[in-house]
Amino acid sequence: MVQKRLDVIVRDLDRMAEYLGGPVKSDPEAWGPFRRGLAATAACQWDEARGYFEAAQSGGADTPLAPVLNQLGVCLYMQGRLDEALKELRQSARLAGQDEDKQSRASALNNIGVIRHEYGEFDVALRDLREALILARGSGDLALEALCLGNIGNVLREKGEHNAALKSQEDSLAIARRVGDKPGVASGQGNIANILREKGQPDNALEQYARALETARKIGYKLGQAIDLSNIGCLYHDKGDLERAQQNHQSALAIVHEIGYRLGVATALGNIGLTMASKNLHEQAVPYLAESLAFFTAAGAANGPRQALYGLSKCDDWLGRERMRELLKNAGLTNEGATETLDRIDQIRSRRPYQVDRRRNPFAPPIAASPSPAGA
Repeated sequence: MVQKRLDVIVRDLDRMAEYLGGPVKSDPEAWGPFRRGLAATAACQWDEARGYFEAAQSGGADTPLAPVLNQLGVCLYMQGRLDEALKELRQSARLAGQDEDKQSRASALNNIGVIRHEYGEFDVALRDLREALILARGSGDLALEALCLGNIGNVLREKGEHNAALKSQEDSLAIARRVGDKPGVASGQGNIANILREKGQPDNALEQYARALETARKIGYKLGQAIDLSNIGCLYHDKGDLERAQQNHQSALAIVHEIGYRLGVATALGNIGLTMASKNLHEQAVPYLAESLAFFTAAGAANGPRQALYGLSKCDDWLGRERMRELLKNAGLTNEGATETLDRIDQIRSRRPYQVDRRRNPFAPPIAASPSPAGA
């Protein structure tokens, strides 16, 4: 397991493979709603897009459903409905396999790997992503090959295999540049920055994040902008520049709200709360952390809940149990929900037996977070 910091939530830019052209156009009855669904997807109108993709499924008997189901899975993923997305993507991969459609199966398997990464199932994610990479290469789709390589690199980074991760990201970036995939270039630059940061090269990482952000802004790639701003905020948190960290996380939050990327919203809320806790603004931090925790837990995502609980445990240390219960209820939790959250905080604390409990010793100096296994 990778040793992870708990005072920030780093988000990889795992790219979902969307519709790349293909057989749906051969069915006019399905192509009309499918095309409107693509337009709604481009506008980040996820509910509207889902309606069109569901309508496209009722086309003729010969309608190729794999691309339709893949797009439906993308919409559900962006809305944070991971289990539902996984169901549609599995069906897409199965149908594409039956039709011997390498491109569609590669797209679906890539997207399944992205969700498995969110679940923290790294080995399973790598299996799906590597199969997707083989199929993408077999189909001759270089942009899809680059996308798979980038997502493989992100999982390898999480596993602590930094050299292999860097090689995968550099290969992805080189292909993206060759084929003119500008979002791929932006994501590759940002993913390389994540590796540099973890290898203890913060200044190099910041330069690379700045390049990625500039690329994303030039092409209007808002998802890339949000991810880069979030990770820049985490790096400034590392440096102890909490004001800049907060500014970047707030900017990221505005963008992910705009595009309806729910995992990004939960990440930004969690990082804002963690930064406030580091600034000793514990009462203000609680509602941000509570909302982030609730969403990550409901989605089943591995990257986020432990960090949010860590932040809440810091707030509990300083504010005391009764005030924490009051703030959690003010944040919208039921009495039962507040009790469950406080129980989870106690479980987190019990795994760090040498942490000073400030509820008993309010004058104790701050304790640095000891590394803990991700998702433990």
